[in-house]
Amino acid sequence: MSHKLKITLEYTDPKVYRTVIVPEKITFDDLHLVIQCVMNWENSHLYQFNLGSPYASDSITEPDEDEMDNFFSSRFKKYDSTKTYLSDFFNGQIKKMSYIYDYGDDWIHNITVLKKPSEEVLYPICIKGENTAPIDDIGGISGFYDLMETMGKKRKNAKDKEMLDWYGLPKTKTYEEFFRFDLDEINEILLENFKQS
Repeated sequence: MSHKLKITLEYTDPKVYRTVIVPEKITFDDLHLVIQCVMNWENSHLYQFNLGSPYASDSITEPDEDEMDNFFSSRFKKYDSTKTYLSDFFNGQIKKMSYIYDYGDDWIHNITVLKKPSEEVLYPICIKGENTAPIDDIGGISGFYDLMETMGKKRKNAKDKEMLDWYGLPKTKTYEEFFRFDLDEINEILLENFKQS
């Protein structure tokens, strides 16, 4: 059995989303890695899945996330993402959840469980998506749009050039041109990552 999921990054306009098909026997830690691949994140920050509101509901987290217990309320139940399978929640129990990546930049994604796919997959695949996702450590949504605006300018001032140099980005391309969403490339990365495990 497989699950078809739509992953939408919140607060983006136009919407940044990916639709994936994943085997139901993968863990939420594996799903985290799928999201890292399809959104072009670098897997360098903590994450959590929330069964309800972000930060304010039962969550599925990394096993070494104990240091965050003092920051977030401990009244909610926590599940170990390496031992919790998609089938534990996605087989009719729950239709939506959130995924948060990087508690500083606070990238909140909505995950919607779509109709069960007719095809079975051995490895996760991305079947659809739109728009390029932000890069890691950009300063959240406002930093992302500042960078996009800067990269899209025909004439860049010294401050603009300094920002682009800081991120190692070309001065002559737009954000979309440099970080374009490429379905084939994403699926190659997914296959490479999951075929090994």
